[in-house]
Amino acid sequence: MRQLVITIFLIMSFFIVNAQEREIHYSSWNTIDINKKLNEKWSVNTEFNFRRTNFLRVWEQFIIRPFVHYTFENDLDIAIGYSYIKNYNYSDFSTPIDFIENNIFQQLTLKHMFSWFSFDHRLRFEERFQQNIVETEANSYSVDGVKYRNRFRYKFQITIPLKTFTSNSKLSLVVYDEAHLDFGNGLRPEKLDQNWMFFGFSFRASENVKVRTGYHDIYAKRGDFFINNQVWETTLTYKI
Repeated sequence: MRQLVITIFLIMSFFIVNAQEREIHYSSWNTIDINKKLNEKWSVNTEFNFRRTNFLRVWEQFIIRPFVHYTFENDLDIAIGYSYIKNYNYSDFSTPIDFIENNIFQQLTLKHMFSWFSFDHRLRFEERFQQNIVETEANSYSVDGVKYRNRFRYKFQITIPLKTFTSNSKLSLVVYDEAHLDFGNGLRPEKLDQNWMFFGFSFRASENVKVRTGYHDIYAKRGDFFINNQVWETTLTYKI
């Protein structure tokens, strides 16, 4: 695992350093995550992602993502889920028309607790079914069938408690990096598709409510240029 982490961070560093030609835009990503614990082992949750750009005037993405989780006693969590993703045409360098992606994913999360901080590894494999966009004539596009692709995502997150207010209320620093590897339609990685970095704060207001907010920097390779999306991201988690 140590060698895997070092390798991925080296790849991500190369990815960023070599991003010469890039398009920069700014977004606001907001998520509501509703969680229900069924028993000591099983739980379900659903994310609603509202992603907008151009000073919140334009849609970038809308995502609904339900999960089913099984948690082991040693802080190992496995999950399976489904994502409905609506991608919007929001600029000259985005998708030329709106399109929909449906994907199924399998996920493993391993948490390590230490005396004054914790870190998580999250590994997610996605089977992606995307509407296929074709150019019918000059500057005119339409959807023609569905294309299939696979993607692997590795996320490394560090959480450092800063201040405890009550037994159920505390403020923490959160830092993570997530690499997206594009597998094409096979099981062998073809390229590093995206890299996400986040720096922010998490505030647990009560046993049932938690808010995380911070700066999220995204590099995505699209053809012969890079898109740099600079995001302010906020997630509200509510346990039923």
